[in-house]
Amino acid sequence: MFRLILSALIGYILGKERKQHDKEGGSRTLAIVSLASCLVALISLEIATKIQPEIMNFTRMMSYCIVGIGFLGSSVIVQTKNKIDGLTSASLIWISVPISFCIGLGFYFYGIISAVIVYLILESKYWLIKIRKEDE
Repeated sequence: MFRLILSALIGYILGKERKQHDKEGGSRTLAIVSLASCLVALISLEIATKIQPEIMNFTRMMSYCIVGIGFLGSSVIVQTKNKIDGLTSASLIWISVPISFCIGLGFYFYGIISAVIVYLILESKYWLIKIRKEDE
């Protein structure tokens, strides 16, 4: 239960940053994607412990999840005449999957550190804009 809640919370926080700047892929979307990814990791882990690894490769579910989320991420990318929007949001949707896999598999350090790094990357654009405005 802890892993599911933590994963959804991380997704919600990352999505909140997108919503705060009026971008695609908001808090609910990322929370659900993160929760689903964590659940896939937990199910895969359960399968691996209950079924002999020779019979089923438990990593297949996770690999298909990563591929499948690409379709969801591509839906937020929009191209106009001279501009492409949504690439960062699509990337965020995609990176939320392996972060949630880390949480689901019990690699909390990697999952939390990755989420912090992603959040800092997202916010750095706005920090730089603020610094640039102060210099003018």
